[in-house]
Amino acid sequence: MRVRFPVLCLLTIVCLLSLAEARVVGQSIDKAAAIPIEASVLLDAPRPIPKRLSKLFDRMEAANRRSQDVFRKLSAAQMSFKPANGTHTPRWNAEHMAGRQLMFFSQIYHALDPNIPVVNVNPRQMPEDYRPRHPDWDGKQEARFMQRVDDFCRRYAYLLEDMQLEDKPPATSWPSLKALLLQMERHYDEHTANVEKKFALPDWPRE
Repeated sequence: MRVRFPVLCLLTIVCLLSLAEARVVGQSIDKAAAIPIEASVLLDAPRPIPKRLSKLFDRMEAANRRSQDVFRKLSAAQMSFKPANGTHTPRWNAEHMAGRQLMFFSQIYHALDPNIPVVNVNPRQMPEDYRPRHPDWDGKQEARFMQRVDDFCRRYAYLLEDMQLEDKPPATSWPSLKALLLQMERHYDEHTANVEKKFALPDWPRE
């Protein structure tokens, strides 16, 4: 049976490339955005994640959703808040977490299916070098992008059906797929906790 509600999820590559102004490795944005996608594929529900991977995928996605719940409450001004102590803005944390997940999984999926581009939207690491992709976005919009990253990872997880958790994934330096999935869970929780600490700072904007 064909279902229509996941269409936005299945358009993830196009959405990520257009909304995030992605840097696509090895090809221009125009070429990557022009990758042909069959309409019938877009109307199909994603194939299920291989059962042996589903528990750790679920944990990664749960951490992403916990993070989204925190960011979703923030205004654009709060997302762009620059602490006096020189640490990162909440917006940088949101972009960094989603960007890392998207880059690692798109690298793996590209190695398994070259039709899927490698997408790198990672922000610069140092606060003074950081330039936000969408400085006007509020927390709800950043959370929607974070969800699109999860949708992308789930959409193409069927490519991992021949990979074991202890196998080293291609095209990355991760020692195993299990290590990557567990680190993504920790990564969301750690950065989200750092953002929540900013709420207690005396110069935190109230709205």
